[in-house]
Amino acid sequence: MGELVPASVQHGSPSIPLAGSYTQPLGAPQPPNEPHAISVSLPTWEAVTAVMAGADWAISQLQTSYPRFDVHNRVKELHDAVLARFKHPTQTVCRAFPSSEAAERFISRLKRADPSFPVHTARFHLPSDAAPDMAKWAAFSVVLFHESLEGVAYEFWEWFGDGISSRHAEFCLYQFLFLNSESDQSEYWTVGPESHNLSAMTLSEWIDNATSYKTAIKSRLISSARSADPAIKPIGNGDVFLCATGMAAISVIARTLARTSEDSGAVVYGWPYSGTPHCVQGCGFKRYIMYGHGSKEDLDSFESLLVSGIRFTVLFCEITSNPQLSTPDLHRIRDLANRFGFVVVCDDTIGTSVNVDILPYVDVIITSLTKIFSGAGNVMGGSIMTNPNSKHYSTLTALLSTAYEDLYFPLDAKTIAHNSSDFAARVHKCNETALQIANFLESHPAVKSVNYPTMVPTAPLYERYRRPEGGYGFLLSVIFHEPESAMLFYDKLDVWKGPTVGTNFSISIPYSALAHAKEQDWAASHAVPKHIVRLSIGLEDYRDLSERVSRALREVEMREKMS
Repeated sequence: MGELVPASVQHGSPSIPLAGSYTQPLGAPQPPNEPHAISVSLPTWEAVTAVMAGADWAISQLQTSYPRFDVHNRVKELHDAVLARFKHPTQTVCRAFPSSEAAERFISRLKRADPSFPVHTARFHLPSDAAPDMAKWAAFSVVLFHESLEGVAYEFWEWFGDGISSRHAEFCLYQFLFLNSESDQSEYWTVGPESHNLSAMTLSEWIDNATSYKTAIKSRLISSARSADPAIKPIGNGDVFLCATGMAAISVIARTLARTSEDSGAVVYGWPYSGTPHCVQGCGFKRYIMYGHGSKEDLDSFESLLVSGIRFTVLFCEITSNPQLSTPDLHRIRDLANRFGFVVVCDDTIGTSVNVDILPYVDVIITSLTKIFSGAGNVMGGSIMTNPNSKHYSTLTALLSTAYEDLYFPLDAKTIAHNSSDFAARVHKCNETALQIANFLESHPAVKSVNYPTMVPTAPLYERYRRPEGGYGFLLSVIFHEPESAMLFYDKLDVWKGPTVGTNFSISIPYSALAHAKEQDWAASHAVPKHIVRLSIGLEDYRDLSERVSRALREVEMREKMS
């Protein structure tokens, strides 16, 4: 008997050809014609600001979005199917999650925001005769809530990364007519309208081989993170925990550590991805502080706080920061952690473990696999790696063994495993081109400064952690002398434009206008100017990419001569 699986789910997404790719129309998916694209084209500065302001003319053209910033089309279809099954409850909104625990976390967030509105949950599942692995991935939970809470719902979806993935939603949709539902409300108890001899079903290849795909991902992460210091014990397979998104990985470790004491505290050091502080704050710590400048003075202040007797459970940082490309002083942070007993969690998504050797200094490494580890821009993922050399290792292992759920959908794992086969080679290629582009931009008279690990004040720190064969990464950002020049440069730059970084094609965005649309003055006070342009370098040939950059700069030169 055949499989209850659509062809698009069975075979996954094709690899992206390395051919020329240029600016896409507003709202187009990036990669083009990719049903699981993780980026959307925002080709002009005006389009970015209009989308962030919710302007109808811009929003109406969006065919997709970054999966955490909005609800993916496949997930919307699943939500619609649920609401149709439940006879379209009035003013009710639906959100789907891969587990009941994730749904409960969402419910808690909604109730804290406004306990006056009812919130209900339902769990969909195959009948009992289905194969266990098929039943596991066909099951999902939904939360039904009043539309007035939709703003809170979007924040949760963005900051915690717990929502169901687009491929997982597509699979559940294909099974939907066979699914029964149970609920805390009698009207949401339903029986699937179709019957099938599920015991005779053949398991999909990607479900049957899920363990091998995940093992392949873990092996690449372990190999890449291995320290050059022979005294440092390498990470083991059991020390790697895969998550549906990078933010889900951060929220797992943050939630876990927040529960370790009634007086838990968290520090975010440096300027992290904009969602990280929201996620950490929302995970239940009793105390929270952010040192957003990531400076020596910030560490001095933090040390004074610790010496005064105030204790913290964990410090989160990034190597390198986005979009300043700064490097934290991990030696000093490690010393403080050893003296005062807190856990050091470092996100290496931008620096990459190919370039930097941080295992001797941190307790936990977080990585967004969505970015350059995948490169293809067609799948989400995240990872947590616990350091077996850490004095917190046994505690962290015990805590994660109870708190962690393997919710990483097998087809997402298969896609990541396929995409990441040449991870290290792609990083080295992007390193080479990005350094050349950064040097080229820095030499232009219209450019005030370039943020790149070699060009920022923390450059000596980066060298302390850079592997002998490592480079400086794929990401840079540009600050022009004149805001109008930044806007024109972005508009004329002929690359992909939209959210995300680390794609195989270069991609750009006016970072503050997107990530800090409602707090640009605050971001500017932390060295993220309103008119900063971020550029993630892909696999294009340097001559091709430098010519595209040159054409945009020539437009800037003409404007500045005429002004």
